[in-house]
Amino acid sequence: MSADGHLRQGVTLHSFTNEYITYKWSLEDTLQLAGLLGGGVEIVGPSHQRGYPYLTDEFERIFKSSIERWGLSPTCYGTYADPFMLKDRDLNDDEMVEYMTPQLKSAAALGFPVARIQYFAHTVVERLLPLAEKLGVKMGYELHVPLMIESRMGQKLIDQVHGINSSFLGLIPDTGIFARQIAQCRLDGARQAGVTEELIGHVIRLWQAKTAGEDALPELLRLGLRKQNIGNIEFIWGSLGHSEPEALRSILPHVIHMHAKFFDMHDGDEPNIRFEEVVKVLVEENYSGWISSEYEGAPGVDTFELVRRQQSMVRRYAEKYASC
Repeated sequence: MSADGHLRQGVTLHSFTNEYITYKWSLEDTLQLAGLLGGGVEIVGPSHQRGYPYLTDEFERIFKSSIERWGLSPTCYGTYADPFMLKDRDLNDDEMVEYMTPQLKSAAALGFPVARIQYFAHTVVERLLPLAEKLGVKMGYELHVPLMIESRMGQKLIDQVHGINSSFLGLIPDTGIFARQIAQCRLDGARQAGVTEELIGHVIRLWQAKTAGEDALPELLRLGLRKQNIGNIEFIWGSLGHSEPEALRSILPHVIHMHAKFFDMHDGDEPNIRFEEVVKVLVEENYSGWISSEYEGAPGVDTFELVRRQQSMVRRYAEKYASC
């Protein structure tokens, strides 16, 4: 919690992806909108940084000018650990370190105190720690579906963070792991791609039964799913998971940032994510980091307004449990 008793809220520019990639809003526009929301701003390196993974003078000037103009606080820089970028083989550890190094340097130069890292960096994170410490940038593994808190891979990262026990290595839970149902936009996307209503029913049934994605896909193929729709199914299982909000308590000492993933807002609430339970835990455990709104719903909507409503919802829950 901040000094005034509220969660420190911000937004990731990833929320404005549809407007950004269709040239409706420029980078500077999205930073201005983040300023209108107030608080913190997060960027994704390969999406927003011109010259990525290297930092150009021009981008640094534009970004820092906007930060100052709109009164923003840089919160988290989204790095990528992409071992699959080569056609003939995966990156080796030396190449991964070489790829991650300029990203961490970019984060530091732009003023970000935290850098989101991905699961694939787990083999080189100890080699990156001395650089992170020198730069003053904390690295945080994103716990994003399928890396639920209770999952084998999620536990592997959590155990590594516990074992290394460095203030420069932590965790960044994504609220998509705390889903209560499949977002309608994901189901509609599958329908538009040709998945039948009968199969949609099986998708919902298997997801609600907490069937792992690697088990659900063969079952759906057996039931008639076309191979060209595999991506639609993987998108669902890669967006929404079944972690329990109460599980946050056990890892919060290592949580250095939060992604407030959401898909829609109805009557002041997000129907797909268990936000009230998540915020309750954050407030009761005196979480003091940032929480970045991250919209991943349908295109063609007023994204800024949805983010504004979502942040209002989070504040409402925070105030409710702060007063208990």
